[in-house]
Amino acid sequence: DELGSINGSDPLAERRLVRYLKSMDIDAEASVYRDCGGRAHVIIESGRLTPLMRHDDYLERLSSVVGVRLCQPNEDDGAGRLLLLEAEPLAVSVGIAAMKKRGEKVSGDRGTYFKTDAGVLCVILSDGMGAGDEAAKDSQAVVAILEKFLRSGVDPAVSMKILNSVMLLKSPDSWGYATVDLMCVNLFTGDACFYKYGAAPSYVRSGKGVKRIKGETFAAGLGGADGTEPDIVRLRLRPGNTAIIASDGVIADNEDEWIKTLLDKGFDDMKALARATLGEAEKRYGATDDMTVVTVRVEERA
Repeated sequence: DELGSINGSDPLAERRLVRYLKSMDIDAEASVYRDCGGRAHVIIESGRLTPLMRHDDYLERLSSVVGVRLCQPNEDDGAGRLLLLEAEPLAVSVGIAAMKKRGEKVSGDRGTYFKTDAGVLCVILSDGMGAGDEAAKDSQAVVAILEKFLRSGVDPAVSMKILNSVMLLKSPDSWGYATVDLMCVNLFTGDACFYKYGAAPSYVRSGKGVKRIKGETFAAGLGGADGTEPDIVRLRLRPGNTAIIASDGVIADNEDEWIKTLLDKGFDDMKALARATLGEAEKRYGATDDMTVVTVRVEERA
């Protein structure tokens, strides 16, 4: 499907790549193509890749040959096969800070972040019902299910609707529910989308000030019909823009000017911003609920 798409293979780049490898005495099969989303893929297969890999700047060399800036995925493709992808023009830094509810052994919040093969950053934060082990189980299940769908290439809005259906279909003996916060950022375009089921507001600082992103839906598995759409807010993030995603223990009421003030300070270190946000929330509300803060800053790739 990928090779037959409108983008398809790039025979000219493939020939240049094969010639370059032969100049290093490497006999290889190479393919260069763009997927349905327009992202370039480079695959090199050879039993003798050592002469290429021993150069520290081999990515820069291959990028020059192909004509596209390349990066290597986190996954190791195995001996004899090298998979490279077109590098995203945008990069992100992420900070996380968390605190358990006073008296609890575990937090009912769960979160994760990862980048898909399509170059989309996904940040997930879920707050399970109540606190302790049962809340942790619900939020952990939410994060695991949603991550599998997103990594498989399922549309985020569809993934959220399926997740809601799964929570609604739980056994009557397990009346769990959980809020869901999902942020997706396309690192090629900067297009961002926030998806929410019952989640606390999120905040984005850009050149135009601080935007508050709030939803109206119920938490996943609570009060919503099967197939209920999540709240969806779309915007474009540019280098220097910063976002705060937090559980409702951090944002306990509508008094959120303190968060906007923190964002206006222009933190460059996202870990420091996450810690500062959590610390201020603890001073204001105490540790009466699980609290988790995820901060994201978009930058140009170095």
